[in-house]
Amino acid sequence: MSTADRGELPLPDYDELSVGTLEHRIRELSAEDLTQLLHYEHEHADRPMVVQVITARKHLLDQGVTPSGGEPRA
Repeated sequence: MSTADRGELPLPDYDELSVGTLEHRIRELSAEDLTQLLHYEHEHADRPMVVQVITARKHLLDQGVTPSGGEPRA
């Protein structure tokens, strides 16, 4: 995936998200979407905390957790 493909990511504003915001926003994504984000992250910034957050969420989905709303609880 090239930098030009950034608009095809499941979160179009992905590069601007903080780790905390990303953690909430990925709750609504499928395992396939998370795999796409991981691939993009590894090819670009490869930030350890971001990889850890996405990998942990993907692991939960692989264990049967279903995607949910991405908004943080008040």
